[in-house]
Amino acid sequence: MLYKKILHEQEGFIARLVLNRPETLNAMDLEMQEELLRALLAISKDPAIRVIVLKGAGRAFSSGGDIQAMKESLGADIYQIMKDWIQRMHLLEMQIRTIRKPVIASVHGIASGSAFNLALSCDLVIAAEDVRFAQSFVSLGLTSDGTYFLTRVVGTLKAAELMFLGEEIHAAEARQLGIVNRVVPLQELESETRRLAMRLGSGPTEALGRIKSLINKSFFQTLDKHLQEESELIAETARTRDFQEGVMAFLEKRAPQFKGE
Repeated sequence: MLYKKILHEQEGFIARLVLNRPETLNAMDLEMQEELLRALLAISKDPAIRVIVLKGAGRAFSSGGDIQAMKESLGADIYQIMKDWIQRMHLLEMQIRTIRKPVIASVHGIASGSAFNLALSCDLVIAAEDVRFAQSFVSLGLTSDGTYFLTRVVGTLKAAELMFLGEEIHAAEARQLGIVNRVVPLQELESETRRLAMRLGSGPTEALGRIKSLINKSFFQTLDKHLQEESELIAETARTRDFQEGVMAFLEKRAPQFKGE
């Protein structure tokens, strides 16, 4: 499948989706969104892919929405244009949250506006020490995207501060707030991301997918409903070959060799 605004790379069971407009700091337009959606859909149907890495080409993860494209739309039906854009952004975030495979955001340079929230929609975030995160919508006079994710990660007071003021925060503070899982030197970002992807991709894919589903549902299900579903998914996972392998490996005192089955 050919793409113009992203790269779709594959290394064994790892798929890498690379935002590839480095001349704009990977500003996201409708075409990039559509290409990411198509790539994620293809990956969701490919059993050979067991983990996904999302990253940016060049000097940054992404500067967020394409401001130049927004400027060119000001004389048109900006309501419908912006609604189409943000709905595609939401579809992309939903695709990342619901795909039954771990998704790692590997972030460097800047992650601003919707790019900040795209990273937040991933399962794990690893960031270079140079990263600057910003909820920059308010500087454009615009309502923020990402209120769902950010509020759940940092709480209402901090989410309001970040979104009302739009100020940048650096990787160390983002780590303290729980926005990122790990912070590493820039020169180690690629190797550390690959190490994490290899570990997840070598894991029990079916179990990880069900854990991801339960984490998502934990925000809105009642306790009794959630525990019922948890017991059902644990029982379903016990039927997998990976569970059998895990039990035998434990008893035989060896490392398990999971196949994602």
